[in-house]
Amino acid sequence: MPYEQLIESVELCAEDKIREIKDRAIQDAENIKAEARGKDEKIKKKYMNAVKKTADNERRTALAKINEENRMHLIQAKDDVFNHAFTEAQTILSSVRSQANYESIFRELLKETLSELEGQDIQLHIDKRDEILCKKLLTELKSNCEIIADITCAGGLNASTKDGKFIIFNTIESRFERAKIHLKLEVFGTLYGGQGGM
Repeated sequence: MPYEQLIESVELCAEDKIREIKDRAIQDAENIKAEARGKDEKIKKKYMNAVKKTADNERRTALAKINEENRMHLIQAKDDVFNHAFTEAQTILSSVRSQANYESIFRELLKETLSELEGQDIQLHIDKRDEILCKKLLTELKSNCEIIADITCAGGLNASTKDGKFIIFNTIESRFERAKIHLKLEVFGTLYGGQGGM
């Protein structure tokens, strides 16, 4: 009998141990599941934050690109308006020779040119259409310059010293190009409220 009791006692003890191991295993499994759920939430949160950050960066990049494209389109549109305005002005200036006040315009351009090259042997480069007018004005201004009808222009003249050291461009076109450069900011300011076009 003691032998049977010993076996029974060992079996009971083994059952307790098995139950204890099972309980501990169940508890460990629950702990692992809980820990995994916590890590899963952390991983999800970390992933969502990374996705949100990437989306925010892509959004900012896309907005910056759109803003830059819009700025470039605006600059191009303003430049087109500016060029159109100056093309219209150039068209008007191309007919300056037929205007009633062309003689006074030519006189002022001639006087300005002569004063710039005062004391030099001067060659005046003119359009053939201005030859008679130029001779007349030189007589009035008591100036003796060589006249060379070798350019085609809307009006005005160029001049050089006979040695070629100094050249003055004083045609309608050359003055217009200089004015275009200097007036660009002013025109943009007038057209667009002082924004300078940029």
